[in-house]
Amino acid sequence: MTASSIIQTIVVLGIVAVALVYVLWRVVKTARGKGDCGCGCGKDCHCKKKNGKEF
Repeated sequence: MTASSIIQTIVVLGIVAVALVYVLWRVVKTARGKGDCGCGCGKDCHCKKKNGKEF
């Protein structure tokens, strides 16, 4: 392997690692109920709370 292919491999692995951390962070945030439900209203949307109950 040449030096340029090693550098390219390191860069690609770094990008993949950052993407994986981001996805895991979003999954944990959504699973704990602190994320957006997907309706576009943000984290304080009306879809999560109906009649004072947390869904």
